[in-house]
Amino acid sequence: MVPARDISWIYYLVYPVLAVAVGYLIFIIYKYLRDLRESPREIWLVSISQVTEFIAWALMLSTLTLFLSSDVGLSDVTASNIVGGWNVSYTVLMFGVGALVDAVGVKRVLVIGTVLAIVSRLVFAVTTNLFTLILFGFAVQAVSVAFLSPVITVAIKRYTKSDTSAMGFAMFYTLMNVGFAIGGWLFDYIRNTLGEYGTTVVPVLGTMSTYRFIMLAAFFLSIPAMIFISLLRDGVNLHDDGRLEITPPPKSEGSFFPALWNTVRSAFGDAYRIFVDVMKQPAFWKFMLLLTVLLGVNYVFFHFHYTFPKYGIRVLGEGAKVGSVYGMLNPVIVIFFVPFIAWATRTWSPYFMITFGSFVSAFAVFLVTLPEKVFVPLVDTIFGRLIWQVWLGLDPAIGVEKLAIYIGLTIFVGLFTIGEAIWSPRLMEYTARIAPHGQEASYMTLSMLPKFISQPLVAWMSGQLLSSYVPVHDKLGPDGKPILNEAGQVVQVVGDISNHRMVWVWIALLAVTSPIGMLLLKRWVNPKDPVKD
Repeated sequence: MVPARDISWIYYLVYPVLAVAVGYLIFIIYKYLRDLRESPREIWLVSISQVTEFIAWALMLSTLTLFLSSDVGLSDVTASNIVGGWNVSYTVLMFGVGALVDAVGVKRVLVIGTVLAIVSRLVFAVTTNLFTLILFGFAVQAVSVAFLSPVITVAIKRYTKSDTSAMGFAMFYTLMNVGFAIGGWLFDYIRNTLGEYGTTVVPVLGTMSTYRFIMLAAFFLSIPAMIFISLLRDGVNLHDDGRLEITPPPKSEGSFFPALWNTVRSAFGDAYRIFVDVMKQPAFWKFMLLLTVLLGVNYVFFHFHYTFPKYGIRVLGEGAKVGSVYGMLNPVIVIFFVPFIAWATRTWSPYFMITFGSFVSAFAVFLVTLPEKVFVPLVDTIFGRLIWQVWLGLDPAIGVEKLAIYIGLTIFVGLFTIGEAIWSPRLMEYTARIAPHGQEASYMTLSMLPKFISQPLVAWMSGQLLSSYVPVHDKLGPDGKPILNEAGQVVQVVGDISNHRMVWVWIALLAVTSPIGMLLLKRWVNPKDPVKD
């Protein structure tokens, strides 16, 4: 049992740190406002709309596999495979959607994508029929993601000048992480308020499970994004001389949807021709080799979104603060560390930074494979209490071992994110260096290929890890049939989780292939550049 201690004095240290952090965030926002003062109002409307969109997106990502298992009744492997297939589908669609912006305009593509997001999230909230979910939930959401992701990049580029585009993307990146942080906090808040497997009555919709209610919250959070997007002017383009041009895109001949189909078909044809041309270049294969090597550390993000929620709930108990441990901590660290690291290492080689950062992230995963006893001595320290008592607000009655696991997971996520802040931004710079002049966009588009090819494998891996090391079983009644709760969910009990750390052992082994591969392949992959390693 953890002894009770009066640590109220620590808030005299915490509050000044928070004040500095808030002041720093205000300064960053002020700098964005100052440097982007010549940009049209559209850049603010688009960026603010995506804050609520990313809150909804964070809620959805964290809940998907939980919802598919608890509400739809799928096994861990089947649920993960469906999510993996969904990821592949929207990755494929992204290859050809970029040309839509030129054909129908930024605003119309954003409207279509946002409407599809709203509709699909409502489907997830109101039904548990698998066929309906796949056809009107996952498929529609895939088209939405494919529409929204590329057009945001195009929109920010058009709303900034060449000397302010970097600031525009930095602002969007900051606001995106603000959205993810709020989403992580909200994910925990709803689960702790309603109960992990609780229910609530919603007018018109009736009794809903906690996970379906989270999907409903994501639906409602998508609506403000639609309001902001509706205020956009179409055809807005800011020139480098500060001149604002507003030229609505030409109207397509014939009805809208046939024209849309023709544009998509043409876009995929263009993507194929670009791929055939680019694949003849040695630089392209170097780029593909690098991205393949980085899949190991990249796929930790997949496990954070789809493996970690189930792992946390089964190991730490119902209401586990998995949203706070990853969903909040990761984006907050990114917001404050990326600008500082980018400035401090601006003269360092991108290849070195990618290698070093991926090593830090991979090493972090190995920390969480250590047994609980390694972190137990930290539980009753100031550092430990800052994590579990001050930040997470945990009840010490859950036991020293679980508090130690929380501390280990927090250290892991924090260190992993610092590594991410080192390597992730520099990957884009590396792309610009290795790609031939004028083909940077093509290289960025084709950078999705390695993930597309291997996504089903990591999804299958997620399901296997969960079912093998943190399994659950249906709770059966006297008649041998599964017991259902008020929301119609099958009540499940956790099985043998004594080897739960093996989940992270396999993920760590996958992650460490990235820094090792970067070191072994440096001679062939590293582009020649004037900066020193």
